[in-house]
Amino acid sequence: MTERVKEWRRFRNEADISIADIQERVTDKEILATTAMYGPWQPDGTFDWASYDNLVREVVRSGSVPATNVDTTWAIYNDWGLTKEIIWRTAEVAGEESSYLAEDRPLVVAGVNTNPLDIPADEVAPRLRGMLAEIDRGLRERRLTDRIRYMPMPDRRLYDAPSDTKLRVYREIGQAIGEFTDLGMVFFELDIGIPGFGSNLNLEEIEGILSGTPQIQEYKSALISEKSPYRCQYDFADDILRINVVEAVAPERVQFSTGNDWFIALARYGKYIDRFGYLLGASQMSPQIFRRWREHVERGEICALAIEQDLQAAAKDFWTPGNVGIYRHYLAVFLAMTGLIEHPLPHPRCDERFRVLPADYFVPLRHAIRLGLVEREDAPGIVRRLVPGAEEMTMAEIERRIQYMG
Repeated sequence: MTERVKEWRRFRNEADISIADIQERVTDKEILATTAMYGPWQPDGTFDWASYDNLVREVVRSGSVPATNVDTTWAIYNDWGLTKEIIWRTAEVAGEESSYLAEDRPLVVAGVNTNPLDIPADEVAPRLRGMLAEIDRGLRERRLTDRIRYMPMPDRRLYDAPSDTKLRVYREIGQAIGEFTDLGMVFFELDIGIPGFGSNLNLEEIEGILSGTPQIQEYKSALISEKSPYRCQYDFADDILRINVVEAVAPERVQFSTGNDWFIALARYGKYIDRFGYLLGASQMSPQIFRRWREHVERGEICALAIEQDLQAAAKDFWTPGNVGIYRHYLAVFLAMTGLIEHPLPHPRCDERFRVLPADYFVPLRHAIRLGLVEREDAPGIVRRLVPGAEEMTMAEIERRIQYMG
């Protein structure tokens, strides 16, 4: 048994992990960044392709691989036709900017989702193969990149399925994806606190899926549900356990990435993983700041910790436990205020409870100023232009609201 496996066996539950264990794991290796894309919309209800193109270019030029058809691309609301167009367009724009990413890296990560289909677990992989065939056919017709990695969303049929069924279906999914790309798939584990949604895999199941599915090249952990009331409300010890599994099974093949916005430092804890993957919703708030953070980490510079805290602070304010969807609209407001997209609008099909109230538009504005992405003197004009109902506010009222932000 290798020392790596011994370490994994030693950590079998969250209570085993101490501060000393975390400090010992910190490393300054290169971080292979992947950034979730936002899907912007026009006031007339059409997709804002110009803003989207600008966002994709900004992400790629900042050294991140764009991940599309994910949560912040409003994947749950988009029909299949628009989903394919978004994936194809992402591949086209990323291909035009391919010089910014190493040749062995994907130019796009594309989410694929079988949850809306009324099928049994045995049909997940065959249906996924059909979806991939349509995406692949469109890529070839447009002579676009074959540098694509796929990220299947955790299928609801597998949530309470027996362990052997989970392993078999993931093997079948890997085989299907292997027919269309050499860059494999992301094994996406999700827990956002919604019963029956996402995944509830134990460590042995994760080990079996990683070792039994050679097409997996990235393991993404998004474990951001509320924890036991007897512990810290949000913890990342469970992520450390999963890093240990990756390190024990296939560190030279699988990159560890995370969607845990509260602990972007997880990218620095993969002691035995050769190179990092990284997928973080907060990373697209400013692709340039995210790149700056990675560079500081790689050079071992302490200012990386300050940037880390700043990005975490914004993510905490945008995330509302029990109201996962509102994060998407907060992100739209922030991106519009910082000039990366044109309109601060949610998806036309977005439920009212997932929409940011006009008074709360000042929350992302505060973070944009604090991060240096908006000049303080420009704030009143941004409020006038983007905050609903601001035309009825006097300049004194606007200034007072901005002053309250500190």
